[in-house]
Amino acid sequence: MTTVQEKLLETLKDLTFSDFEQFKLLLRSTTIKKGLPIISKRRLERADKVGIVKLMMKTYDQQCVDLTRMILMKMDRRYLLQGLSDTSSVSKRPSKSLEPVSCGSNVEDSSDWTKLEPEVDSTGADEAPIYSLQSEAGSFECNVSGFRWICKEKVSFKYQFCSLEEHMERIKSMQYMPAGPLMDITVLAGRFFEGYLPHWICIVDNPTILDKFAVLHTDDCGDVVEKVSEVTSSHVKLSEPVFSLKMVLLRIGLPIKVNCNVSIFVNKTSFLTLHVYLTPRDPGLQQKLEKIELPDGYKVIRKPHPAKSLKMNDWFILSTDLDGAEICPKKLMLRYESTEPNFIEVFINNPDTNFHLNLTKENECEPVWTRAIRKDEYQSTVHIQETPGPSNADNAAISTLQSRVSSIHTTDSCLQSLENAGASTTSSGTIATTQDSMRSLSLFAL
Repeated sequence: MTTVQEKLLETLKDLTFSDFEQFKLLLRSTTIKKGLPIISKRRLERADKVGIVKLMMKTYDQQCVDLTRMILMKMDRRYLLQGLSDTSSVSKRPSKSLEPVSCGSNVEDSSDWTKLEPEVDSTGADEAPIYSLQSEAGSFECNVSGFRWICKEKVSFKYQFCSLEEHMERIKSMQYMPAGPLMDITVLAGRFFEGYLPHWICIVDNPTILDKFAVLHTDDCGDVVEKVSEVTSSHVKLSEPVFSLKMVLLRIGLPIKVNCNVSIFVNKTSFLTLHVYLTPRDPGLQQKLEKIELPDGYKVIRKPHPAKSLKMNDWFILSTDLDGAEICPKKLMLRYESTEPNFIEVFINNPDTNFHLNLTKENECEPVWTRAIRKDEYQSTVHIQETPGPSNADNAAISTLQSRVSSIHTTDSCLQSLENAGASTTSSGTIATTQDSMRSLSLFAL
């Protein structure tokens, strides 16, 4: 046992039974509010003082001392702080902030994770792009998927987002719902020490939801649902993971809020049409929407997502401050649709100004999302098919053609003159054939 563990254990041993139970409750609530990794309620309830110290060291590393001080101050047990005053933790990882975070924010400070841009292979038009990454030892995050990993050696892997269509019925039959994108991850070299699958569920102020998370593993042998022990505000942790098809699930039955995207697709011809989608923050689903809309001539207008999480199955109304705009349907339910996500269509005849889109929960007044759509954003989507003028090469070809056509006319004139003069014994039929042959040769040579 290290010096830090010994100091923490000595401190906790001075707590009475009731104080220790309060300490465990405050440990859970404090980590939830601070957006730190969560130790499951069951493990906390079963752990004695030695067990709690081991769990805290494993989960929070160098944050253990600061976290313990914070909880003891809340319990008004300041006299126990003296034993921790000269204690510091030794960590193999970067320090993580104990500052509060809002729902949807990364639990760890962005400096803790080196963000990497994947290489993209989009060779198959009908297939999902394949993303490839490699890294040395350290802590990393993919900019596209949000997947995070910690490795102690060089690792390379690839992944792609997969459709949920063939999995949804089985997921529902197991009384779960999607809580993160379905990803097919293949490790090419090395191995992960830890993996963090992204999720879009808001866990702030809803600690009872933490025990409802699970991870779906899908391979040739079927589906396996595994309970998880650590959940952060944006990820679920997997220790030494072996990958197949994986995604985060959540048990059905609780009212939940999710972090959302508002996706806007615009097409402008003689009028302006917008398709507006409200979906959970799933990069795989966003990829699918683009695959649906872009071939039809629509263009993405990227806008910041709603700052606050929204409740699933609530209705939301879309409005605009532009007179004459037609909106159909007027409202949309927030839900996860894996096959054909519904959208709101906005039709505007000949707009020539900036305007705003507002999203408001039904029966409420304050919008949950408001964004400006600027004139240059939608006008830049006009597909103008201009008839190109002739190039220099075209002009040269035209000139040659004109010259040769002129030559044909001249030849015709000469032959006609010879015919009129009764030249030789050549028949008019032979002359006609000669004329046709000369025309044919001249055009073929162009």
